[in-house]
Amino acid sequence: MITVLTPAYNRSDLIKRTYQSLLRQKSKNFEWIVVDDGSTDSTKQVIEKFKKEKKINIRYIYKENGGKHTALNVGIPYAKGEFLVILDSDDYLVDEAMKKIEHYTKKYKNETEIASFTFLKVFPNQEVIGKTYHGSEIIANPIDFRYNEGHLGDMAEVFRTSILKQFPFPEYPHERFLSEAIVWNKIALQYQSIYINEPIMVCEYMEGGLSDNTLLARIKSPIGSLENAKLFMNPRFKMSIRLKNAILYVGFSLAAKRSVSQIFHENSHFVLTFIGFPPGLLFFLYLQFIKRRKK
Repeated sequence: MITVLTPAYNRSDLIKRTYQSLLRQKSKNFEWIVVDDGSTDSTKQVIEKFKKEKKINIRYIYKENGGKHTALNVGIPYAKGEFLVILDSDDYLVDEAMKKIEHYTKKYKNETEIASFTFLKVFPNQEVIGKTYHGSEIIANPIDFRYNEGHLGDMAEVFRTSILKQFPFPEYPHERFLSEAIVWNKIALQYQSIYINEPIMVCEYMEGGLSDNTLLARIKSPIGSLENAKLFMNPRFKMSIRLKNAILYVGFSLAAKRSVSQIFHENSHFVLTFIGFPPGLLFFLYLQFIKRRKK
């Protein structure tokens, strides 16, 4: 069985489209878990209505607002499926998505070095999001394939649930944003992914959504942002990525009110941090400018 996990916050209008896409699936061998991250609209009533229709297996979980990553932390332990796909409340699946997921997860079920099955995401006009690549069923390390080789852009990952449960998202007091990359890259340090050149998910980046306000969200959550940047300073990444993230690390560390001593001693990359400090200071000033302008 597949688990479809949807974190939702005030998307009662759009989540109906997500639900309809699940109803259109040729295979119904899945469960749908909706974690309501403290919505103040009619999300609960909408999901309860879906449940009463009894067309698919739905579980609804409510929690206080804490951000998408905290909603994932609540939902993942409840997953009964052997594989799990995160489907945001403003996205939806293509009609053959479940059939594709079933086909490839069955084909490579016993390849235990593979933690995730990575499909494409497309815009509503079917244009592929991010860079396309040649070939399909490419088994590769995500750090090498996505970052070092430059196959960037949003993709739709289907994870082995047992592995995902071993890597909860870190949570920091009063911070409501954390890049999912911090967990995906921790998994990538130990496991491979298989890249499948087929779309399973349609995405629209809605005004007011996370992708629309990512920089501001990072400014408001500097600890999570600096920890994510610190991970990208790992020697597994190519040097240009490490240098860029050294700058981000310094900037967000200053935003989190870390002292200069803490900035240098809270990671093991002294030389990178030293090189990144002057531009990191400029980046911090830019963050302060953005923060004041958004007030």
